[in-house]
Amino acid sequence: MSPRQLDNHPAWLQEIDSSLTVTPAYVLHGNLRDRYLVPGTDGKWMPLDLHQALWDTLRRSGYAAIVRHTPVGVQVVPNDPAARRLVAQVTGLNSEPNGRPVGPDQLTAILRALMSCRDVRLALTIDYVSQWRPAGTPPTDAEHAFMQAALAAIHDALPIVTGNQRTSGLFNPFLWLVDRPADLPPWLTGGSEGIRQISVPQPDLGARLRLARNLVISMPGGGRMSAPALEDAAARFAERSAGMSLHAMIATTQLALDQSLGPERIDDAVRAYRIGMTENPWADQDLRERIRNGEKLLAEEVKGQRRAVRHALDILIRSNTGMTGAERGGGATGPRGILFFAGPTGVGKTELAKRITHLVFGDQDAYVRFDMSEFSADHSEARLIGSPPGYEGHGEGGELTNAVRQQPFCVVLFDEVEKAHPRILDKFLQILSDGRLTDGSGDTVHFGEAIIVFTSNLGVPELVPGEPVLVGAELESAVKKAIEHEFTVTIHRPELLGRIGDNIVVFDYIDPETAVELADEFIGNVIERVAEQHGLALTLSDEVRRDVVELAVADLSKGGRGIGRAVESTLVNPLARALFDLPPGRTAAIVKSLAREEGGWFTAELV
Repeated sequence: MSPRQLDNHPAWLQEIDSSLTVTPAYVLHGNLRDRYLVPGTDGKWMPLDLHQALWDTLRRSGYAAIVRHTPVGVQVVPNDPAARRLVAQVTGLNSEPNGRPVGPDQLTAILRALMSCRDVRLALTIDYVSQWRPAGTPPTDAEHAFMQAALAAIHDALPIVTGNQRTSGLFNPFLWLVDRPADLPPWLTGGSEGIRQISVPQPDLGARLRLARNLVISMPGGGRMSAPALEDAAARFAERSAGMSLHAMIATTQLALDQSLGPERIDDAVRAYRIGMTENPWADQDLRERIRNGEKLLAEEVKGQRRAVRHALDILIRSNTGMTGAERGGGATGPRGILFFAGPTGVGKTELAKRITHLVFGDQDAYVRFDMSEFSADHSEARLIGSPPGYEGHGEGGELTNAVRQQPFCVVLFDEVEKAHPRILDKFLQILSDGRLTDGSGDTVHFGEAIIVFTSNLGVPELVPGEPVLVGAELESAVKKAIEHEFTVTIHRPELLGRIGDNIVVFDYIDPETAVELADEFIGNVIERVAEQHGLALTLSDEVRRDVVELAVADLSKGGRGIGRAVESTLVNPLARALFDLPPGRTAAIVKSLAREEGGWFTAELV
């Protein structure tokens, strides 16, 4: 490779190299704390930190050193005696600069010395600028004066020709390293064409694959695997590590070494790095058996929705077998499963989500619900993911990100999703597409092991007495058309609907037969509660039971929820008043009759 051949270097390094003739200052932002792959002399890829990679680029153009300023002092790259003596000579420092604390005034002098040097090519990086002051705090007078001096130096800078490697004039540049360009004053970043902003991106699939090939062979047993098997493991590593930095991939390999995970268990190693668990509940054979028997169980618990239950279980089977998103190719990057429950109110959408939680995870604590009507305002995004720096509550995390971080194997229900603010819908797209979300503190939360459930009442026609009721395929078609219109026309998020795909599960209205079953079940629950709380064996006369059921199923427009409310008003409330006045010592009672009083109240007669 020729001294300046940079075709295989990261694009941001190539941009710096190609613009040194016209650019005296840079603002680097983005993925600054990672490792970056550059080709070594032996043909292998070397993962270098930012300053090592920057030095590998600048030295090819005849630069003698990089002066790095950090909050703990000044360092020289490369860290060898000759480079340190040269930098000390140019900057006028009395001793070799190596970790000496330097304030804004001294930094101004160093900057001016480097920019005015005509016979040596040097570069200056100013690191951790975003952390100079607490969020929302203006710079000190000394820091402000340094920034003014930096802007003036940009305007006065001239390129130099040293005859080393490149004959054209090159600037002695200085580079601001920031989290975001907005961390510098706009009058500085926008005050001159001599400042170039360059984003350092997250590694793409190609970079991850090149590094993975280097790493898998060092994992336990990697040296004994065939070349095709290693290549397959490297490809899986690159796919599964989507969204991870190269530094995180190296750390994943170290974790694999510590836990004796070979290349064939790279999925477990990535999971262990992301969520701290190598065991995969989704691969549990007991879970497969529970899902196999789940249709009968769930249909008994969520009455009248056998078609919806079967559709939901098909999606769970895809999740269990790792086939979610298989048609898109590559590795799975989204959640383990996506469900969109649509249909009338009170028909079991939320209940099915709870039952799925218990079926899959065996733990009700793995169920998290968010009512999206509470997240319709612009600022409500902070409740979900946490407040950004400078705002009240920063550092406490968000309700959603905290819940998934603490319980990564979970079901997350977003109720009435269409009521969420558009900015929150954008967060949903990130979850469904990438399987991760960045919270207000900048930390990444992974959703790759979670089931995401949305619910909606969109497109459900009102029940009109005497009018035919849409059921089955007709209702499903009407609901799906309404959802498509809402996402593509009303809220302009067709890409979110694209990620949901065919995972829309439409629930039917509660039919009269199921309504009677539900009313009987609710009555049975009331009788059980009386026995638990009062030690009383309660029975209902045939007339009372018939009256309660008839009143409960008279209006099915609110589904099972409406039936439950009717049982509460016709039976629970009058029964509670009767129990309140019941003399102590009774062990059995019969609700003989119910009477409707003036104002609609019911009273119950116990004998």
